[in-house]
Amino acid sequence: MKTRLTPIAPTFSELRIAGALRSHAREYQTDEAIPARLQTRKHRNRWSERGLSNQRRAPNPVRTQSAIAVSPRPADADGPHSPYTPTGPTNGDLQFGENVYFDTGVQASNAVHRSGMVLEFHKAQHNAGIWYHIGTVAGTRVIWERRQHSDTTGYRPAVAFSKEGYVIMVYSDRQDRRYSEQYYRVGQIDPAGGVNQSIQWLTDSIHWDRGYRTSIAINDQGVIVGVHEDNRSSYRLHYRVGHLRYPAGGDFTIHWDSGDWGTEYEYGMSPRIALNNHNQIVEVHQVTGKNLLQYRRGTVCEGKISFGNSRRYDDHASEPAVALLDSGLVVEIHSTLPGLYSRTGRFSHSNLDDIEWSAKNPIDDFNYIQSPVVSTNGIYAVETHGADYFETFNLDSSVVRISNSLQIGENSPT
Repeated sequence: MKTRLTPIAPTFSELRIAGALRSHAREYQTDEAIPARLQTRKHRNRWSERGLSNQRRAPNPVRTQSAIAVSPRPADADGPHSPYTPTGPTNGDLQFGENVYFDTGVQASNAVHRSGMVLEFHKAQHNAGIWYHIGTVAGTRVIWERRQHSDTTGYRPAVAFSKEGYVIMVYSDRQDRRYSEQYYRVGQIDPAGGVNQSIQWLTDSIHWDRGYRTSIAINDQGVIVGVHEDNRSSYRLHYRVGHLRYPAGGDFTIHWDSGDWGTEYEYGMSPRIALNNHNQIVEVHQVTGKNLLQYRRGTVCEGKISFGNSRRYDDHASEPAVALLDSGLVVEIHSTLPGLYSRTGRFSHSNLDDIEWSAKNPIDDFNYIQSPVVSTNGIYAVETHGADYFETFNLDSSVVRISNSLQIGENSPT
């Protein structure tokens, strides 16, 4: 008599049950347990290799330094010259850890505090509710607490987290670009208070600007920067600079040092911005309608951003995100088809427009990556991203510790 072997991966029926449990938990905030073996990316990889995915995937990539084919730098009508010979930090110094599933949802954003507390905001998959998690970095992963509702509805939330514990959340009122308006709320949380707490909202929703797909950052001096797309069909990009007006006196609104409306600086889509304590910035964006990525260095001064020239840095990628340390180290992530990749860079001292980039490093081999975001507190970099899996959008996170040599690199304000 033959012994029947138990399969390693769950059956398709189990997949459907797991999806139902996740949907039930999301909509009704129950504590229904999802089987542990249904939660890890490792099993999801095995499922697709067994033919359960609608598109077969290659096995997980070996996490070693990737080779990038170096091509000449031809002139390009769409923007500056194309990628580079890798000359920046060795990418082996920054290898993100294992992806950990933590929820379902879409359009995630995160910010990490110097204490190691992490905030993550996202939109529910089937409605416009905006939810958040509080987590803490533990080794090479984030330990997330149960999600909480932000008492806000909207789309594409972005978050910044000040050293004092002020939380700034920006969102759009429409799913699509056309006529989208953006709003912000300010709240507060105790960065040393652990994960079993909630954000105390200090304002209602306040108009931010007309636009779409905002990215925001705040530094220890309280400087707030934001970038977003225009809400028309022109794909213009705009920036804003401001600060909390008078939090010590109970006024938590933002005073806009850059003016009443956003300032145009570029054409493109999916902009992201990072800011350090030297008031240096790095902005990344995708060329409109193409899988081409560009970056710009800059400096915030007297309520304005002085940008350098645009530089092309990838010819086969989309949805870039960026974080910036005081040392001048740049951590960048982006999606490709398939996969999610990271690279590191250093500010060039010979050309103030340039970043010297490393080769790429794989984070996730999944085919359909959505809304990757990376943030840093100078010690850790935390990334979150979505993955479209069997019509269920899973949210994953991973962490990398930044070595002391990269934290303390030579860098002076430009």
